[in-house]
Amino acid sequence: MKRILFIAALCATLLTALSARGESAKIKFDNTMHDFEVVAEDGGRVSHSFEFTNTGNSALVIFEVTTNCGCTVAEYPQAPIVPGGQGNITITFDPKGNPGEFAKEIIVKSNANKKKTRLHIKGMVMPRQ
Repeated sequence: MKRILFIAALCATLLTALSARGESAKIKFDNTMHDFEVVAEDGGRVSHSFEFTNTGNSALVIFEVTTNCGCTVAEYPQAPIVPGGQGNITITFDPKGNPGEFAKEIIVKSNANKKKTRLHIKGMVMPRQ
């Protein structure tokens, strides 16, 4: 745990130094919306990976990815993404207990020039028979 905190502090220090020189990370997603269309309530979890590229000239660090309900979980890279590097954020939605239409917003917080990026998923959960 101490090692992770040390690495995070080191990354933050480096990013601050690079920002002072006018360099910045930029996050560019291939797509910020995904439609699951129709999923069965008893069909199990569904996932989608949002792919992105660091188009800036500084390392990109994703600090946090938040969802607006407990039925949606996000997985994201913990290591910095080098300029020109790619990564993905995987969003998993659990349709159990959520029949009907759904629309969820996911907020990505990073050191990019645009500090917050919003991703969206939507679809329709068909109730159990």
